[in-house]
Amino acid sequence: MESKLTINEKKKIKRSTILNAAIKLYSENGFAETKVAEIATEAGVSFGTVFTYFESKEALYEAAILEPLEEIKTYFIEIEKHFKGEPLDIVRKMIDCHVQLFSMKSEFLRLIQQVLARPDRYPKLFNELNDFVNGFIVSIHPVIEAGQKQGYFYEENTSLIAESYLSILNGMRLTFIDEYTNLMWKDITRQALRLFGPITKKG
Repeated sequence: MESKLTINEKKKIKRSTILNAAIKLYSENGFAETKVAEIATEAGVSFGTVFTYFESKEALYEAAILEPLEEIKTYFIEIEKHFKGEPLDIVRKMIDCHVQLFSMKSEFLRLIQQVLARPDRYPKLFNELNDFVNGFIVSIHPVIEAGQKQGYFYEENTSLIAESYLSILNGMRLTFIDEYTNLMWKDITRQALRLFGPITKKG
């Protein structure tokens, strides 16, 4: 006998469907040009159902950015928790993970671009993204510094390396429209690694 979904599970699925529809349409058309009715149609729900889960169009836009950001945040601000080994090993594993995450999130990355282009229009979201960047810089700093001392990485400002790396991640899915399964992403991984080094081979 097939198990039936609980009411809460059904609600979670419906909310997720609405959110994914919003991410898709907001990323394609922007906030102002996207109507809630269009999101409802895309999600296959009624206009009123959207407001059962999100109190306003603005709240839905915020959720479209902040919830995916929260999903990936731990892999950026807790580097040494998720990736083990020597500095070079950590960075290699980190890049593999990040490239895979971002290669599948082209719509989300387009939303980020909208916020970054209009910090005056989206101050709360811009600050959240800024905190995300700063959190990554703090997290990756000791790894880069240790790698520099051991001769793995370039003797460059750690913040500059971290910010340059994030720029590659953010830009790659917007520049390259191939499916994320394309082997090209392996090339992107190698290019990202070159920002750090390695300048020597150890062991």
